[in-house]
Amino acid sequence: MATHSNVGDPWVKIIGFLGQISDEKITICEAASFEREKSRCSAEERVDGLTIHLLEQATETRVTLAWLDPSRCAYGNQEWRVTRAPRSGVCAISGRKIRRGEDVYRPVPMRPQALNADAMIHKDELAKCV
Repeated sequence: MATHSNVGDPWVKIIGFLGQISDEKITICEAASFEREKSRCSAEERVDGLTIHLLEQATETRVTLAWLDPSRCAYGNQEWRVTRAPRSGVCAISGRKIRRGEDVYRPVPMRPQALNADAMIHKDELAKCV
């Protein structure tokens, strides 16, 4: 499933171009809009204008994503892994509720901590983008 609603976004154009010249399939999942006011991405809310690009599925439990949040942060090559949700929250792609203990993708911890470190993507939702 690929959506291209951010046609003017230069990151989308760059990722698309790289996909064309490398003959690799690059999938774009656009998260639905939702208002927020926090500086750090919260696991309890969706992000307005968020676009997520699935760049690579290295293994069944590890993926590389491009996270493009127009108001807070952009990570062009961020590793995510499957883990159990440490708390209840909301899927960054679909807005679907996530219960503590469910299988989710989360960013691999790094220093300094990523602004989207608390974000979660339901494992089933990312599977739809492959």
